[in-house]
Amino acid sequence: MNGRKFTRTNCSYGASIRYGGRVSMCKTDNLSIHGMYLKTKYDIPLDTNVNVTVYYSIQSPINISARVVRKEANGVGLEINNLNVKSFVQLRDIIAEKSITGKVLQETHEMLRCL
Repeated sequence: MNGRKFTRTNCSYGASIRYGGRVSMCKTDNLSIHGMYLKTKYDIPLDTNVNVTVYYSIQSPINISARVVRKEANGVGLEINNLNVKSFVQLRDIIAEKSITGKVLQETHEMLRCL
């Protein structure tokens, strides 16, 4: 995970991934504000657009649109391409909780400059 532009933190949450009319349950392995790795046994092709729900909180799951950028036998690497403000804040909070807060705040400002 070296050389990444955004802080990636290891964490395991229940999640679901929707693609091609299918919904599969999976687990997060790691998260960043720009991407994630999901552990799944399903073969999801590279460049497939997916919708992911991370069940961080039952009352307020995190909803993410992403694209498969890496495939391995035990999961897929995703690049986030869209999420609402509420989901962004929740995702940032998860990462900040497990990381160096100042660095995550800096990354948040970098993301906001892109909007």
